[in-house]
Amino acid sequence: MSLTRTSTAWWVLLLLAVLSVFPVAAATISQGADAGTDVMDSCWASDLPDGVEPHDNTLRTVEITFIPAGRLCDWEAGDTQTGWPTTIAALIGSIIAVVVTAFALRFGGAARRVVTLLPLVAIAVLWFVMWSSTLYVIID
Repeated sequence: MSLTRTSTAWWVLLLLAVLSVFPVAAATISQGADAGTDVMDSCWASDLPDGVEPHDNTLRTVEITFIPAGRLCDWEAGDTQTGWPTTIAALIGSIIAVVVTAFALRFGGAARRVVTLLPLVAIAVLWFVMWSSTLYVIID
């Protein structure tokens, strides 16, 4: 493979890896948006499951979840979970980043390898932020 083709292939793979960071960032932002400023108020403001009558003891627990990156409201008559679509997109983006990075690491020297690993580092940090942002609230 010529030097120009190698450089072009590396740039394309790097671009794909950088673009795959965006779904993970969207899931991280979505997790915070689902929780809102007060996670219990967010549950009360969301659509109630069938059979739930809004009164004091209807909501049992509230959780900001890691997988899926969203909010779980545990009601007497059922649960409501948010975040599945963005979490699936984030998982697909993470898999694409790993595969593309594995191919991109074959090209170039040490400096290119460091740059190639930056999207994976960003994805790992975003997954850590989602994991560390979980919360579990038991309502009396």
